[in-house]
Amino acid sequence: MQHPIDTRQLRHVLMLAKHRSFRKAADALFITQPALTKSIKNLEQQLDVMLFDRKSQSVDPTPHCEVLMEHARRIMHELDDIHHSLDALSDSLRGELRVGSGPIVARGPIGDAVARLVSRHPGLSIRVTIDSWAGLVQQLHAGALHLMVADIGEFEGQADLEVVPLNPIRSITVCRPGHPLLQVGRVQAADLTSYPLALPSLPRRWVEWLRANAPEGADPDGFVARAYRIYCEDFSLITKVVLHSDFITCGPERILRDSVVGGQLVEIDFPGFSEILVRPGIVYLRNTTLPPAGRVLIEQLLSGEGSAHAESALPGCPGAHAEQVS
Repeated sequence: MQHPIDTRQLRHVLMLAKHRSFRKAADALFITQPALTKSIKNLEQQLDVMLFDRKSQSVDPTPHCEVLMEHARRIMHELDDIHHSLDALSDSLRGELRVGSGPIVARGPIGDAVARLVSRHPGLSIRVTIDSWAGLVQQLHAGALHLMVADIGEFEGQADLEVVPLNPIRSITVCRPGHPLLQVGRVQAADLTSYPLALPSLPRRWVEWLRANAPEGADPDGFVARAYRIYCEDFSLITKVVLHSDFITCGPERILRDSVVGGQLVEIDFPGFSEILVRPGIVYLRNTTLPPAGRVLIEQLLSGEGSAHAESALPGCPGAHAEQVS
C-alpha cells in the first residue's frame, strides 16, 4: 500500500532543488538538516526513485525529481489559491505574504506600502526578500514568492509573467568628496577603467550602454568587466564602499540625495549613464491567483504613484495597470 505524499515533503523537495544544499535548504525551511535529510529519504523510499544526485559539492535534482517538481509546483499553487479564496471571504487579511524586491526598488515606496498594510491588518505578516532580479524570478517560479518589485526591463520575453509598471526612477552618479573625477568635469566611459563602478546587479540597459560606449579599440565585454568591479545587492554597503574609496556608484536620486545634501557624497556629471531610468514594476506569475494581501499591496503601491496608472485595470485590482511582457 502506497503512502500519500505529504505537501510538507513537496515543499522540502522544491527548496532543496532551489538551494542545491541540505544545509541551506534546511535553514530556509527553519528545520534541522537531519530532519530534511530524513524527509527526502522517506519520500524517495515511498516513490522508489532517486530524487537527488548527492555530490560532494552540490545536490542535483534527477530527471525523476524534475517531473515531481513540475507537479509539486502546480499542487502548491492550487493549495495557495484555496487559502486565498477562503481568505477573500474575510474582511481582515491574515497569513503570510511573501514579497521580493530588487535592492534599488527596496529603498523606494515598497517600505511605506508594507508598513501601511501590516499596521491595518494585525493578523498579516509580510516576508520581504532582497535579491537580484534573476534570483527573485527563480524564487517566484519556485513558489517562494507571491510577487516581486524590480526593474521590469529585465523581463522582456517572459510571457508567463504579469507586470504592473510603476513610475520610472531618475538616477544620479555620485562619488566621495575630493574624488579625482571632480576635477574632470564631465565623466566619460573611459574614466571607469581607473575609477570603476560599485553597483547591484546591472539591468541590461546599463550593460548595453557600457558596451556601446567602450573606448575605441577596446573589447566591449572586457571593458564592462573592468568598469564594473563590485557587485553587491546591499545599497548601504555600496554607499560605504564609495565613501571610503575611488569607486563611484549610480542609483536612484531619492536614495542618494540626502547623502549629497549632507555632504557625504558628491554628484558628478556622467552624461548618458545617469540618464538611464530605473523602470520598477510589480511582477507575479500569470494564471496564478494572488492572495488578497498581494492585491491590496499592489493598490497601496499604486496609490502613491499619482495618476500614471489610471488607464486600465488589473483583473480584480481596481486602478492598477497590467502590462503583458512579451
